[in-house]
Amino acid sequence: MKKIVIESLISCEKTAILEDDKLVELLIDDKKKENRVSNIYRGIVKKKILGIQACFVDIGFDKLSYLQIPKNIDIKNGSEILVQVNKEEVGEKGCKLNLEISISGRYLVYIPSNDKIVFSNKINSENDKERLKNILNELKINSSFIVRTEAINATIEEIEKDIFELKEKYQEILREYKLGVGPKLLYKNLNKSLKYIKDNINDNFDEIIVNNKEKYFEIKGLLENINKDYIKKIKLEENTDVFDYYKVSPQIKKAINKKVWLKSGGYIVIEKTEALTVIDVNSGKFTGNIDLEETIFKTNLEASIEICNQLRLRDIGGIIIVDFIDMKSKRHKKEILKTLEENFKLDKRKTEVLGITKLGLFEITRRRERESIDNYFKDSSFDEIISTEFLIDNLEKDVIKTLNHTIYKKIIIEVNSRTRKNLLLNIEYIDKIKNFYNIEIEIIVNEKIYYQDFNVIYNT
Repeated sequence: MKKIVIESLISCEKTAILEDDKLVELLIDDKKKENRVSNIYRGIVKKKILGIQACFVDIGFDKLSYLQIPKNIDIKNGSEILVQVNKEEVGEKGCKLNLEISISGRYLVYIPSNDKIVFSNKINSENDKERLKNILNELKINSSFIVRTEAINATIEEIEKDIFELKEKYQEILREYKLGVGPKLLYKNLNKSLKYIKDNINDNFDEIIVNNKEKYFEIKGLLENINKDYIKKIKLEENTDVFDYYKVSPQIKKAINKKVWLKSGGYIVIEKTEALTVIDVNSGKFTGNIDLEETIFKTNLEASIEICNQLRLRDIGGIIIVDFIDMKSKRHKKEILKTLEENFKLDKRKTEVLGITKLGLFEITRRRERESIDNYFKDSSFDEIISTEFLIDNLEKDVIKTLNHTIYKKIIIEVNSRTRKNLLLNIEYIDKIKNFYNIEIEIIVNEKIYYQDFNVIYNT
């Protein structure tokens, strides 16, 4: 049983994907930071880097974006180019750009600069491929498309509609590109919740739960264009703490902890550095009723499955080093490698298990497209302390509970002086909460309150 639970708040929108009520994926749209991946821009080349076929491009942001230039293309400083963001800003690095534009539809991805038809790696059936090839031949396709997994059950009419809409979008982008000069946003991708629904919604999903009426109608409009039967899956629970009700919040709390306990009593510790992520596996309380080597193998096997889940859930990218408990058996090591590879097939992000080093460490790489989720929930200076953004989300949820369960129209928030300073730096969002819910909020100092916390005093 699969559910999509969307918590739409003033400063952030979070989308939780649940499988049998277990959180398997969490998407975060921080409204203070624009999501730019897949957006298409008109850019200006600012600095060409000799020797490495690359340049920095101004697409209208504080940081210049990086573009690797194909060998057969000559680009000069000052020239205008059509580019697409394929990696978000990470740390001090600007966005990464691509000259090959791609526009994603429900069943196909359109690549105007190419002329090949490519099938998703997840379409394994030769019968499915043959059927889809026949449809594309019948439609006399002469452009490049990636055929997505969702196309397996699509009709010729649905695929034809997708092609028409994608080509119309691209022509509109070209028209906008030719108008005016300088950096400009030409095409904005859907936000994460809508994009996930567009790309993934099918009969396997039972419900889409949302707590905001405006979001409800956005999703309804999207589903009308996909399959009107799916509209009945949407459930509006306005002004409700949906993450609390559907048990998402405690699972997020676990997901941002360094230590993750395994059912057997063992645990893994996830440590992030700027260069890589290190995961350490420990047997903990697990002793087992069998010999030591078998106990170690069972712990490592369980840990390998959990590591795959955690990387996907936390959205950790880059280089990952895993220090499993030492195994003597080559067969056991191969089994762990196989388990990692099998479980990573469920991950949409490109992930590779590179092998085992001479020191016995397992090397993994996972494509990094954006910052991991703990960057939103944790204070960047103090790993164990929640961020101001998360604190504001919790404050808004307390406001919702106050309005739903009491008659109070004013709340006083007690925090320590450091937290108050951070909240006042984000006063714009506090004011938006006050205005949206029509409630008075006063923030006062109480140094007895822990830095991560706040206390609510109700007032009529």
